[in-house]
Amino acid sequence: MADLQGDCQRARRGIELSGAGVGATLSSGTLGRAPDLVILGQITIDDVVPASPGAWQRQIGGSSLYCLAGAKLWLDADRIGLVARLGRDYPFDIEALLRQAQVRHYSLARFDAEHLIEWLIYEPDGSRRSVPRNTDLLDVSAEGAADMRPYLRKLLEIAPAATEIPEHWLPARALHLCPQVGQRHADNLLWLRDRADWISVDPSPHYSRGRSAAELVRFVEGASALLPSTLELRTQLRDVPAELLVMQLHQGGIPEVVLKRAELPVVLAHDRALQLLPIDPCPVVDPTGAGDSFCGAYAACRLLGHSPLDAAQRAAITAALVVGCSGVAAALALQRPPGWT
Repeated sequence: MADLQGDCQRARRGIELSGAGVGATLSSGTLGRAPDLVILGQITIDDVVPASPGAWQRQIGGSSLYCLAGAKLWLDADRIGLVARLGRDYPFDIEALLRQAQVRHYSLARFDAEHLIEWLIYEPDGSRRSVPRNTDLLDVSAEGAADMRPYLRKLLEIAPAATEIPEHWLPARALHLCPQVGQRHADNLLWLRDRADWISVDPSPHYSRGRSAAELVRFVEGASALLPSTLELRTQLRDVPAELLVMQLHQGGIPEVVLKRAELPVVLAHDRALQLLPIDPCPVVDPTGAGDSFCGAYAACRLLGHSPLDAAQRAAITAALVVGCSGVAAALALQRPPGWT
């Protein structure tokens, strides 16, 4: 961890994290060992609609699983821990998937409610929209619907709180927070303040778009690295060039800021300097998981001691590999490119 610059030295303030009623937990681990990198995020049911006319597919989804796939490409699976939630009706065997990927550290809390189901509708430019399919949420996507609160509550139900991390996994050497709505990121960061050496955050557009750079910095106080995409900063990028916005976030107090921009160069700020990382063109089979796998790879490579630029380069390679396959299982089975360490 010599190269990591965490932000965990401030005095901890007590906080209670709220969430769905959590019941039995499916857990696993290697006796006497804790993971070095902890991933806190969602597991979802994705009904994927392609950009070009074709059949939609239901598949295992979730930011945490694609993040895990990205991290696993560079870091031994036995050094990674996954924390997530599953609804009472989740239809896929996640434990079998994790066993196949040789992931031994996981904690999956069951909650007594229907799991979120979403349409993921892709457009030709690579962007996508998420539309809930649960019976109680059909009005959210109806014409003229304005009340997003039921959808946001459902998103919070599947979003784990930091208090669900197994106690013996803490303090963690590195920890990644996948996108979460409401106050969950801010609350998790506060609770984790002296429980992790280095923390990366992939923000949710549900809170990031409505905040200025200064307000976003305050909201994610305690993050060592902020890893947004243009989707999360779309509102700000209408008025501020990407390079300037990234530097504003960095100068505001975030040690590392990495802006993912699909085929455009990655914008990276750290140590009061700005860098651009060109992205090589790559074939796209399924764009799902590109940003999440980038984040997992970046966190893993920073844990391994790579510089921010080198970590971003490896993360970009990872994202290219993930969009070149289809589905979580294929992403988890990817192998590191020859010649890369």
